[in-house]
Amino acid sequence: MKKFCLIVLGLIMFAKMSYAVNSWVIQYSDNIGDISFPDSLHGWAVGGITTNHDGRVLFTNDGGKTWTEKILVNAGALMSLDCIGFSGYLNGLVGGRYSQAVTGGAATGWYLISTGNGFNTFTTSGQYLESHYQYGGVGKIKSTSDGLIWSGYQGSSLTTGSTFLLAGHSMQLDSKPIPRVWCALDYSYMWMAYGLFYRTTTGVSDLSPLYEFQTINDMDFVDILHGWAVGDSGKILYTDNGGTDSVWETLSSGVTNSLKCVKFVDSLNGWVGGQGVILRTRDGGKIWEVEATVPGTVSKICAIDTIYVWALNTTYKGSSILKYNPLIGVEQQGSFPPKADQLLVIKNKISFSVPNDYYTNILITIYDLSGRPKETVYSGTLTKGDYTFTPNIHKNGIYFVRLTAVCHSDTERSEGEESNILTETKKLILVK
Repeated sequence: MKKFCLIVLGLIMFAKMSYAVNSWVIQYSDNIGDISFPDSLHGWAVGGITTNHDGRVLFTNDGGKTWTEKILVNAGALMSLDCIGFSGYLNGLVGGRYSQAVTGGAATGWYLISTGNGFNTFTTSGQYLESHYQYGGVGKIKSTSDGLIWSGYQGSSLTTGSTFLLAGHSMQLDSKPIPRVWCALDYSYMWMAYGLFYRTTTGVSDLSPLYEFQTINDMDFVDILHGWAVGDSGKILYTDNGGTDSVWETLSSGVTNSLKCVKFVDSLNGWVGGQGVILRTRDGGKIWEVEATVPGTVSKICAIDTIYVWALNTTYKGSSILKYNPLIGVEQQGSFPPKADQLLVIKNKISFSVPNDYYTNILITIYDLSGRPKETVYSGTLTKGDYTFTPNIHKNGIYFVRLTAVCHSDTERSEGEESNILTETKKLILVK
């Protein structure tokens, strides 16, 4: 096996690892249908079908390292708990489907469990249907600036259509498909798509169709202008005018996977999950990188910022909660933030070398002491040579420099061999 080396700040290191392992780690595996993280420490999960009058949720108070089961005694009859959302770590909703035996079969109605104290106590509500032709359920819960907004549906029969419930309002959909794709910033700004595209700035009472829209699986808006939508065959769409017209820009994802979910934390940084893959962008979607490959389907991504991100990955064997780990190099080397005697002064320069027989993709990022990215110093391809970069950060202080290099020779590239990946993190003091 060929080897490579990069001289990073005077340190020579050899490495070979999976990019997926480097960026994402499995925190917990179980029968999970949905996750919600209102902050960097507190998270909630739900899923599965109970066979008695009790429900079950899972929670963590250490960012997902450990999870505790909480039983919701007498929450309801036979039901499927499908979705969960929290606004703050104590105020939450769990939604699902209530099953009831009726003449000629079974009917399902929507079911909602709410709490203001972390499910120490809770209340239930729902709509129980009486005919086996009827159906219902709560499909999605989203945290917004106004609190929690949920969507559900209830059908009167297979021929007369169904009623869509969103933010406490009912909309008759006739025989149209149930709209599982919707996004809301608050109770005023909302978007919905299911063959037609809907947008409102005054609440759901004014939710009217604007134009025909492509079939998508999920969409996300970070403000009233910038939004993204994802679909099958690697489809990613983008609007910078709030979706007011039908001209959405088609972005190149670089993959053909079916994409199921999208989450942005600002107008530049976002993730997309789908069948077997997690994609990441740092420039609003112009460039996407495959950040992880997974054995199942990523159906949900929760992100607080560019550091605290979780994903729900489901296979035929069950579900796993994945945690984004951008600073794994720091964690491997010691405490974070570092102690004073671990600091390294490098005279405001970042220097390294690339060997002569390797094709190398380089990413250099500077983080502050809280682990937040402050500057991408370089991102691109470098060949043989010695390189020195000077950060553009003007504020003096203590930072981290993280260098990631994907290396392989021309021979290895042509033969399709696995790439060598090196990640190295060093501490520095900027004094200007």
